[in-house]
Amino acid sequence: MKRTQFIASLATAGLTAARASRSIAVARRPDYLITVEETSWEVRPGLTVRTKSYGGVVPAPLLRMQEGSEVIVEVRNRTTVPQSISWHGMIVPDWVDGLATPDVPAGGSRTYTFAATPAGTRLYHSVHGGGMFSGMFGPLVVEGKNEPGNYDREVVLVLHEFQHSIPKQGTMTDERPPGSPTLTAPAMGMMSGGMMGGSMMGGGMMGGMMQNMPMHDARYAAYAVNAKALGAGDPIRVKRGERVRFRLINASATLTHRVAFPGHRFDVTHLDGNPVPRSRTLDAVEMGCGERVDALVTMDTPGVWILGSTEAQARRLGLGIVIAYDGEHGEPVWRDGARDAFRYQDFGAPARPSDVDGTYDLVLAKSPAAPDAWSINGQTYPDTPRIEVRQGKTYLIRFSNMSMMEHPMHMLGNDFELARVDGIPTSGIRKDVVVVRPMMGSSDILFRANNPHGGRFLLLCHNWQHMEGGMASVIAYVAR
Repeated sequence: MKRTQFIASLATAGLTAARASRSIAVARRPDYLITVEETSWEVRPGLTVRTKSYGGVVPAPLLRMQEGSEVIVEVRNRTTVPQSISWHGMIVPDWVDGLATPDVPAGGSRTYTFAATPAGTRLYHSVHGGGMFSGMFGPLVVEGKNEPGNYDREVVLVLHEFQHSIPKQGTMTDERPPGSPTLTAPAMGMMSGGMMGGSMMGGGMMGGMMQNMPMHDARYAAYAVNAKALGAGDPIRVKRGERVRFRLINASATLTHRVAFPGHRFDVTHLDGNPVPRSRTLDAVEMGCGERVDALVTMDTPGVWILGSTEAQARRLGLGIVIAYDGEHGEPVWRDGARDAFRYQDFGAPARPSDVDGTYDLVLAKSPAAPDAWSINGQTYPDTPRIEVRQGKTYLIRFSNMSMMEHPMHMLGNDFELARVDGIPTSGIRKDVVVVRPMMGSSDILFRANNPHGGRFLLLCHNWQHMEGGMASVIAYVAR
């Protein structure tokens, strides 16, 4: 499915006048004003890109809300195409971030009202007009009512890339460089006798799905942290002994990133903004498209350091930021050596039995329909399976990845709990994105249909190419 077709299907899918009117029926002034406009942005000296932004800056300003508060946002669209904002990670009605959400027309404005929940690190970004390939994204923090605050300061870091291009020549090979994320590693590796070997790959289901289906992955001129390439922005100054809470957000359109902070370790406390059952201390963290990681770092190794990608090529293109201790000067230092694996299940509690009211099996695969087509159960959106749920019920959704790329599967307006990852059971990890590893990777999630408004939402791959290529399904709350 072409990008224009996918966007058109979102714009027309079930919008009703009654629900649209709810988004504008407000009596008080907006808490936040977001202006969508064309912007020139200098990523690094010699590279200024023309993009769309919120308020003329990239990333957009941090929005900070109090948990449970009613929030009114006015969006003014100064571009020539309709716009819509996704409140990534928020539990909101479908007329705010779902299939009933009215667009902001070109040159027009619209006001949206919703409750700020749940607490945690969130993200707001564009759905139309370039989506995550553009500069229309920004961090959002919902302050918890019972936030412990066991840190001295907070630093928000948003990862992104600029000036993308889609190569005409696709590839079938694994081109992952050293230092790549473990979340992108094939669940089943390369074997002798051909790719993954065996009769299953040679002539069975996997072989049929993968043969003659080259991937045309986006490439970028520059990578950035907080929209500045490494060395182009101001360093972050810290003090020895400080305990810093890093809110790391991957606003990439297509890439999973692994980042390290040489000489320091990340005490990971939250995934996708939600506290984990078991915190873990690691030398590197990983995030798929749209994922967030909160981690505490004790500043106990004075110097001038690079916090950045473990991939040398990504750092060379700009994925990093300088962290400098007060009183320290000189060239920033990078050291290879981050070895810790990043596995979801390591943050979970022991598995526990859970009764479910229904099960959905979703097979993620490359589609032969077109070079840029991706499928769920052999179909592309809007012909993919419809997931029907009832309010208050629990459903098991089982993802199986029969493609050669990872798929960060994201749920709008709702969240879920991880139940099993690549065959390993777990519990207690609440997320709204799960990266399903390539080559027979699998993730089972428990979806509790508890959005108080019901409605219809998308379950989609947050890799923008895959989403636009048709890897999305409708989740519909239905009557009892």
